[in-house]
Amino acid sequence: MIFGEEESASQNRPQQPQQQLRVDVSRMDTIYANFFALAGSPEELTLYLATNSSIPGATEPILTVTHRLMMLPSKAKQLMMLLQQAVKAHEDRFGPIELAPQQRNNPKG
Repeated sequence: MIFGEEESASQNRPQQPQQQLRVDVSRMDTIYANFFALAGSPEELTLYLATNSSIPGATEPILTVTHRLMMLPSKAKQLMMLLQQAVKAHEDRFGPIELAPQQRNNPKG
């Protein structure tokens, strides 16, 4: 499975000539995010990625929002399914991922 293409989806379609895609990663950025928030409308879902680099005990934590990812709901669902598979594979290999109590109760991240 590469770049979100589901194996089962390709098996259900009639056989067509394979199309080669060239993937250019020369302008790709790598970011780190330890906070996220979601927003949405009927037409799109938006994922905001941020870094919380607050000093412990700070009275006003600072979240630096670095990226916004906007996508169609169908692509968001496809991403969700791929993330579920990836997390399951990770837990199968390395053990359960425990969430801190505040993460379990906070749907924004």
